[in-house]
Amino acid sequence: MIEVTPISALAYTLAFSLIYYIGLCLYTRRIIEIELRKLTFYITVFCLFGVSGEILTNNLWQIVFSTPLWNYHLFPAHGGDISYFFFFIWGGLGYYRYLNDTAIHHFSPKEYLRPGLIMGAEAVVLELAYNGLFLLLFGSYVFYYLPANLGFFSHLSCLQVIPFYFLVGVCTSKLITDREELGYQRGFYSILAFYWMIILSLILF
Repeated sequence: MIEVTPISALAYTLAFSLIYYIGLCLYTRRIIEIELRKLTFYITVFCLFGVSGEILTNNLWQIVFSTPLWNYHLFPAHGGDISYFFFFIWGGLGYYRYLNDTAIHHFSPKEYLRPGLIMGAEAVVLELAYNGLFLLLFGSYVFYYLPANLGFFSHLSCLQVIPFYFLVGVCTSKLITDREELGYQRGFYSILAFYWMIILSLILF
């Protein structure tokens, strides 16, 4: 097994992202160009809703069911609600969404429901792939789900996360669409700074 360190976890995530990029390029038969500002915005809004949503969802689940829905095992923060590795987990999901929007989806303006449905449907598969391969290589979970409703794949993901990812998909689509209308020049760095102030406040405090 590979030892879990910040460097090995980072290398795993970057390799995972690179493999997906190459696979998508092969699937679409073209080189997918990366617009840095646009990708940065995707990563930021996914980190924003990922971190805030995880804290809210896991604590509400704890209140209602007297047990958390998940625990992070990889560099946990806030009692396992979130991870200090959030930038690469949720940022990686923003990168995934950016590539798909650029190469495959081509959603029409003001279309929020379909991106949410797609995100909700893909969530379990993505978590099984990312968390499952990490477990095979490192002998440890990135995150551990307490419900066991996926048979052999239980605890790598669970069905209860689908509504959460649906909401993340809808909310991020709204912010992305609004930013597309404004462009990636006017007020871009100000809104990035504001979002990252919120994210870092949630992580650190």
